[in-house]
Amino acid sequence: MKIAMLKRLFQPCKFIASRTLATNAAYQKGQQVHGYEIKRVADISEFSMTAIELEHLKTGCKHLHLIRDDSNNVFNVSLRTTPMNSTGVAHVLEHVALCGSEKFSVRDPFFKMLDRSMSTFMNALTGPDYTMYPFSTQNPKDFKNLMSVYLDSVFFPQIRKLDFLQEGWRLEHENNEDPTSPITFKGVVFNEMKGMLADASYLFGTALMNQLLPDHTYGVCSGGKPDKILDLTWEDLKNFHAGHYHPSNASFITYGDMPMENHLQQINKALQRFEKINPGTEVPLQTKWSGPKSSSITCPPDELAANPEKQTTFAVSYLLPESSNIQETFIASIICNLLIDGPASPLYKSLIESGLGSGYSPQSGYHSHQKEAIFSVGLQGISPDDVNKVKGLIEKTLDEVSRDGFPRDRVDAILHRIELQQKHQSSQFGLGLSFNVMPTWQHGADPITSLKVDSMVTSFRKQMDEDPEFLQKKCVQYFTANQHRHCLMMSPDPKYSESLDGAEREKLKCRVGKLSVDDKDHVYEQGLELSREQQTPSDVTCLPTLHVTDIPRIQQNYEVMLHQKSDQPLVVTCSQPTNGITYFDAMFPVNELNEDLKPYLPLFCEVLTQMGTQNTDYVTFSQREDKCSGGLSASVMSHGSHSDAMTSETAVRLHSHCLDRNMDAMLELWREIFSQVTFEDSVRLQTLIRQSAQELTNSVSYNGHVFAMRSAAQYLSPSAAYTERFNGLTQVNFMKEIAESQNVDDVINKLRQIASYALCRSGARFALHSTSDFMTQAMTSLDGLIADIPAETQQMFKSDFVTKGVLTSLQDNKIQSLVRWNNFEADINPLTRVHQELSLPVNFVSMGVRTVAPYSHADAPTLRVLARLMTTKFLHREIREMGGAYGGGARYDGDGVFRFYSYRDPNNIRTVSRFLDSVTWAREGKFESRDIDEAKLAVFQTIDSPVSPSGRGRNIFISGLDDVTRQQHRDLLLGVDKEQLISAANEYLDESRDTSVVVIGPSDEKTREYGMTQKASSVRIG
Repeated sequence: MKIAMLKRLFQPCKFIASRTLATNAAYQKGQQVHGYEIKRVADISEFSMTAIELEHLKTGCKHLHLIRDDSNNVFNVSLRTTPMNSTGVAHVLEHVALCGSEKFSVRDPFFKMLDRSMSTFMNALTGPDYTMYPFSTQNPKDFKNLMSVYLDSVFFPQIRKLDFLQEGWRLEHENNEDPTSPITFKGVVFNEMKGMLADASYLFGTALMNQLLPDHTYGVCSGGKPDKILDLTWEDLKNFHAGHYHPSNASFITYGDMPMENHLQQINKALQRFEKINPGTEVPLQTKWSGPKSSSITCPPDELAANPEKQTTFAVSYLLPESSNIQETFIASIICNLLIDGPASPLYKSLIESGLGSGYSPQSGYHSHQKEAIFSVGLQGISPDDVNKVKGLIEKTLDEVSRDGFPRDRVDAILHRIELQQKHQSSQFGLGLSFNVMPTWQHGADPITSLKVDSMVTSFRKQMDEDPEFLQKKCVQYFTANQHRHCLMMSPDPKYSESLDGAEREKLKCRVGKLSVDDKDHVYEQGLELSREQQTPSDVTCLPTLHVTDIPRIQQNYEVMLHQKSDQPLVVTCSQPTNGITYFDAMFPVNELNEDLKPYLPLFCEVLTQMGTQNTDYVTFSQREDKCSGGLSASVMSHGSHSDAMTSETAVRLHSHCLDRNMDAMLELWREIFSQVTFEDSVRLQTLIRQSAQELTNSVSYNGHVFAMRSAAQYLSPSAAYTERFNGLTQVNFMKEIAESQNVDDVINKLRQIASYALCRSGARFALHSTSDFMTQAMTSLDGLIADIPAETQQMFKSDFVTKGVLTSLQDNKIQSLVRWNNFEADINPLTRVHQELSLPVNFVSMGVRTVAPYSHADAPTLRVLARLMTTKFLHREIREMGGAYGGGARYDGDGVFRFYSYRDPNNIRTVSRFLDSVTWAREGKFESRDIDEAKLAVFQTIDSPVSPSGRGRNIFISGLDDVTRQQHRDLLLGVDKEQLISAANEYLDESRDTSVVVIGPSDEKTREYGMTQKASSVRIG
């Protein structure tokens, strides 16, 4: 996976709090353990953690082991990779390194291990100056297995030429079995980067770094530019590995409750073949400029933009001090947050509220994962005539802040947020921590100091107390006196895509034109050889694996308590070790809301907590929110019944969390929203509408496969229909229309109607997660809030839908469901085919099949295993390896729809054919019992993934999915066999089933020949 720039506004990592497994006394400085010497041991009290810094004696390799009482253990090895051109050499190597190694000489062991493991995370990441190979798992045997594959893949990859051709690029006939068919460019990374560079946000972020840091590795595109990828050779790849993938150039982080000695012993064994070297990969400091610079780039036009005349993006970026200075990084991150975060921030007021643009420019904020930190800010969605106005506003605002500083209460609010984030608990603390520590550690930052957040806060407070103008002086240093800044403007070019396509055609013509007859024969033979390799089953017996018997037969359950007084809403409580934080959730059903109002529900939720109230303006409300909570949020969700796929509930969900001491203050904010919500500030509302519309359009090119799946499924189930309506292309275009409209009064009126219907006690349900010691007090506070919520809804918004009966009353660990279910009757053709045309260089393809088998149906587990089986044993090979797409597969989520998808795909109808071929493959039973077991392991990765304390028991609250039903589903999953899988493929994926096919991508004659309905980029509701 390519990550061009990891955005890091300082956010102390989240954790699972408990006891520390080791103390300083257990390990001592100078102690040698399995070829390593301990350099330092430190308690990280704020995270209940012990940090041990080590160095490998033979190679100088750095290692940080973090001991915590967390069963979700993490391994991460990172190499400093510093490419000096845009051929994507580091990115392609990340792919190819995982395609086979000395000990594991099979095609693509990385993807095969996804189905032989119970990992909670597996991936590889390419950054601008590093390549990471991280995984996490809760199983000790699995940890050892995965580490053996990762170590061998990183340090002893085979780097075969065929793998380079598959993952990087190659010349090949369109039909590799037909030597008379045209020769074209193919390759996974080649197509991936065509898709990435069609994303204007990615394009802008890449250019921003290239221009501000031009002297060394940041001056190139580490992911690779498609036209430059075509210059990469197999020899380049091997040479880059030899120069960068060495233990002396590597850093390791291990984390969790498993013994450190076991990890070190295994790693030391792998490193014994190396000697210490000086890799020479250090990134030098950028030569500082004597004055500001500027540049401009072009991008593809946004067909979904609310105003076609306002598609220019502009930002000013500043080069800040080295990221290795931890305290300086902490100070800079706080200042940058104060500058741009929230409606009380000065740059928000001057830029966002100016009305000149639709939102902050991409990559606005503070970034410290490279050698020297960056702060960037600007606007997107502006008129080219307003560029100088935006620049002037940025300079004026920074001048004012450098003179006047920030109100102390805003600084205190930021520090409160840091305290809350330290205590807030995530299921992937260790992984996030490694992502934060690793990049700056490779540039000389002290990894242990970077974890001591309390010390940073104490030092920061002391500096502020000793010098009242401390922040002003820092703003002068960072901004007004900083000559190393760059102004970047990006403008749409209607011929952008056409120009790139033309350049690619010319390059192809030139390459093919130079081929001799023998060369062309070689291209043909090479294509056949690669195809044979891709279709030849690998002997995977050399790969380590878990077995189905390693899967616990009994699931992890959490005690959930139900409380309901007469004529009062249901309250669900779950006492958990939440580390002094209380989590509040509420669900307000809106099934019977008038259908004309439902398209406005996402906007309603977006603005509900950002408009202020009748007695409190939105700026003051936001400041109060920051002082007492982690933020108030609202969202609309639609979920299907676990017992009937043709029913669903649509509801507005509210969420917030706070330190226990702030519970009453947080609930007071919700009380004001329930009783005094207002949408009357039309200027504020229009600002939020523009921001929301821009965020939605920005998400399409990056998440195109998700939009395609939503579009395909919308015709097949009620929850999928509303999910697409609220979160799909329908909503993207609906928000585009609202942003274009001048009739804001009509929008305000509709939002008022939704509020008067939705925000009432009738049918609502609430949930609390807190410690057992605080739960009684939390419930008392919640009772007070509930009593103040209006009791009844207005009935004028009755829908035409029929309300389905409530679920059966549930006892003990089951919830007495108050969920209101809607019936769903679809009126579609047996096969719906839609091509949503967007000017992208790649496609996103999806096919949905209605199965009518909900979560609790006896066949749902079989369909779930079948989807994974088809993905790994057929679709991955056909869509990614042979088709050149970045990814593809099948999934079944228990909502009655079986989904197929592809991601950044050079093909469209060919991919649909492969979807259908996979069904034939499944019906014919072309898989073994081992394949079934591997598919089960992959399914249980999701089912048994770690759950944070605040998320435990939430299934019951959201949809009434109780522990008994979950255990029954689990039992059926474990028992799925080949006969059931073949039977399910025949019954549920039969040609007679209602099916829909959606392609999102460029205009193509193939889709017309396939009979697809062509849709332009602006699709209206209705």
